[in-house]
Amino acid sequence: MADALNDIIVKVSAIVSQTLDVVNTSDEYSLWKLYINMAQREWAETYDWQSLYREYNTLTTTAGTDANGTTIALPSDFRKLAGFPKIMADGETTNEYGQIDPQKKEMMASDEHYCYILNNGSSNYLFANGTIVSGASIFISYWKSPASLVSPADVVDCPNPDYLVQRTIAYIWESREDSRFPEAKAEADKILARLLENENTQGYAYDQTILTPEKKSFSFRIGRN
Repeated sequence: MADALNDIIVKVSAIVSQTLDVVNTSDEYSLWKLYINMAQREWAETYDWQSLYREYNTLTTTAGTDANGTTIALPSDFRKLAGFPKIMADGETTNEYGQIDPQKKEMMASDEHYCYILNNGSSNYLFANGTIVSGASIFISYWKSPASLVSPADVVDCPNPDYLVQRTIAYIWESREDSRFPEAKAEADKILARLLENENTQGYAYDQTILTPEKKSFSFRIGRN
């Protein structure tokens, strides 16, 4: 079972203050909670972690068709696309939409299947080019941003909570100008390195016979091409 915010704070307190009793209404608790959220964001932005991978299925709500494309609201935790959005634009055939920079849309043909991401300051939207019927099926895979940890019972997204513990301790000792700060930071970096190694090392049950996009399109073989 994954650790919750309060579990992380208790572990931090055990090392920093040699006590397991931390009042969640104290200024110290609030400060440590801030550091833990900073550590989790730092972890999330280091790599595209599988624990942050999500899939989103929705339908267009546009009445009729829109030859100028369709704007699709993305989930509130959206960070970036993890693959080609798939849209059944005509209600029968599913097409993949490649992502482009919005500044390059004028370079694209009007009938090409492309998309781009827009942000209005508070929400993310996906613009898909072309005629898309109302009620069209849409599939989007994406990497999410980790949820902000607010309540003591909020569960952390990081698969190894010890990273958050050590990184938070490093933040605390750095702010106190404690000479042990580099040691805590180095330990956090070691845990992060192991997380990266585990993320890129699959178990024996992993099926390597499944074709990757490179193998499908170009008969690409790792170690041979």
